[in-house]
Amino acid sequence: MKRQWGLLWVTALIGMLLLAACSGGDNSSSEGDNEASEDDGSNEESGSEEEITLNFVHWINEENGNWEPIIEMYEEENPGINIESMPLVENMNSQDYFQQLDLMASAGEDLDVIMFSNPNDLAKRIDAGLVEPINSFLDEEGIDINEEYLNGYPAFDGEYYGLPMKQVTMLVMMNKDHLEEAGIEIPTEWTWEDYREIAQQLTTEDHYGSYFHTWHDLFSLIKLLGKPEGANQILKEDGTSNIDDPLVRESLELRNNLENVDESSVPLSENLSQQMDYRQQFFTESISMIPIGSYMLSEWGQFTPDFEIAWAPFPQNEMEDTMYSQVGGDIVSVAKSSEHKQAAYDFIRWLSTEGIMEQGVWVPSWRDADLTAAVENVAANTPNPEVIDIESFVHSISSIEPTEAYAPASYVTEVHTEYAAEVEKYLLGDQDLDTTMENVKERVQSVVDANQ
Repeated sequence: MKRQWGLLWVTALIGMLLLAACSGGDNSSSEGDNEASEDDGSNEESGSEEEITLNFVHWINEENGNWEPIIEMYEEENPGINIESMPLVENMNSQDYFQQLDLMASAGEDLDVIMFSNPNDLAKRIDAGLVEPINSFLDEEGIDINEEYLNGYPAFDGEYYGLPMKQVTMLVMMNKDHLEEAGIEIPTEWTWEDYREIAQQLTTEDHYGSYFHTWHDLFSLIKLLGKPEGANQILKEDGTSNIDDPLVRESLELRNNLENVDESSVPLSENLSQQMDYRQQFFTESISMIPIGSYMLSEWGQFTPDFEIAWAPFPQNEMEDTMYSQVGGDIVSVAKSSEHKQAAYDFIRWLSTEGIMEQGVWVPSWRDADLTAAVENVAANTPNPEVIDIESFVHSISSIEPTEAYAPASYVTEVHTEYAAEVEKYLLGDQDLDTTMENVKERVQSVVDANQ
């Protein structure tokens, strides 16, 4: 499975030498004879199985990805298909990986299957002509991607460019011991007002009830991100400003109330001055709960908790029958330059369904997966599986539907920078909310105007 580049080069060289030797022999056969040979299918290529090697690029090393066993399984089930797993970076940093990916693409190196971690980076490579649309494959198979997967990736001009693999759903991670000490049941459906009340109840002299990290594109827009339909980002789908949505203001009010009025959530001033790490805050029991992605089921960093961890669904803006949350994760795509697109699609279809279940590393986006079994497999690979409340985790990710997804404008990062600058003045007490909203509206609009 794991072939070395040097071996591939030597094999190619031998092939070229053999070809040259053959062409240097008796060359007396006529053009007509050659045509007859092609027509009757007696040439060597038509009489043998073609060996296909798919180059699969990603950023997850073998230790964390457990690729070899599942690739061996796929190759055994599909004779003639060889998968070359190629982590392009050692540090597992996806942004460093994308730099290497772009270098490979510009050099014209062979690519067949490409992994992406978010819609923004996927959109850039679609624009660059790196990724193949897969609608024709989906149609031929007769599947609806949004019914088959809990899909957080949008269509780009009506086309889908990959299959969701790893699922990352926004949830609330909670210290179950703290909940029990405060006499609080694990929430199964709740609103942000409920979250605020529980944060107050959980706050003691030893720990805060809540924590919002410094990511203002998440924690300072948190009510907007839970909007089920319509524009649920700082920019609308057409790239215009969405600052006038009331949920932007409500998000800031919520965060300010938690941090500066109730004093039940770590204030931004402490967060910035101490350069806090959200994993450290939770696993050292300095906080009781944090809204975070479901990847925290197993991605504990250097920490091994000895207290029980519970999970609750993402709080709603209004109590509804259906609960919504942002859903993202990793997606696997077919390279536009691949000479084996059908084989590449077949592989990513398997990898995003049976393969990820066998891998036992991540929670799948595949709706037909045995979710409890998948979560148990992931938990079993953590340093302390006993501390995970699997029932609450399964409920939290199975009870939600993804919010509407759309591709953000290319300048959204610049918009978030402008937004964060004004938000910090407000949360640090340097200006009031009305002034903040006026300044944010002006600064975001300036970025929009410069890019449209």
